[in-house]
Amino acid sequence: MNFKIFILCFLAASASKAQMLSDTTKPKYRQEHYFNLGVSIGNREFNGTGGWYHLHRFGKKKRFAIGYGLRYTGYVGGNKMYTTAPSKYTSTRQDALTIISDDVPANIDTISIVTSYVNSVNASFHLQYSLFSKLEFGTNIDVIGFSFGPETQGTLVSSSFDGKQKPVQNAKPTPFNLLLTSDNDIGSLNSEFYLQYWLHRKWAIKLGYTFYFSELRTEEKLSFDNGRIENDRYRLKSSTVLIGITFQPFK
Repeated sequence: MNFKIFILCFLAASASKAQMLSDTTKPKYRQEHYFNLGVSIGNREFNGTGGWYHLHRFGKKKRFAIGYGLRYTGYVGGNKMYTTAPSKYTSTRQDALTIISDDVPANIDTISIVTSYVNSVNASFHLQYSLFSKLEFGTNIDVIGFSFGPETQGTLVSSSFDGKQKPVQNAKPTPFNLLLTSDNDIGSLNSEFYLQYWLHRKWAIKLGYTFYFSELRTEEKLSFDNGRIENDRYRLKSSTVLIGITFQPFK
């Protein structure tokens, strides 16, 4: 009988401790949910973003954080030059070191787009570091997702165009997005570098820099240099100034 009472007391104590741990960890998890809005402006181009992300903090003082999220990016560009996208044409190598490889100018062709519209929804990866109690430095990048947008027209600008197709082509955003490395990337992907200052325990302002790949696909593959190059993917790399706000609702 005493043994049964001991077991019941032990189980009750364990349940109580588990509840206490749950009560202390759940609020911390909820506090690390963030929602943000941002705009990025460049030369005849505009980015509007909105999304959610969650951080997990590490270290004795919890200064370093790593996280994941979901982001929408809406891009509008006017009179932009989109160039050959696939790395098999643009770079001397197609592995992880593509980012530091040399370009191949002879393989890079251009399409002039009067107005481009690209909407993308991507899962994102986040890193952040607390410099001071209210000031943080962070970076994030899109990893995988999809894009959509209206059809637009582009005019081919190339001296090696074979001429068997019309030089004015309809184009739409590449539907699938995937982060690989540099020119190996597929589709439209956003990334940010920023400083974030907390004006209030729930509200922060963000200033930084946005680097955005937008990619269009022509309705048919275009042929260059007597068929040596056949390509329907064209990319624009945009650098813009970022301003945004962050909301932490559960803190």
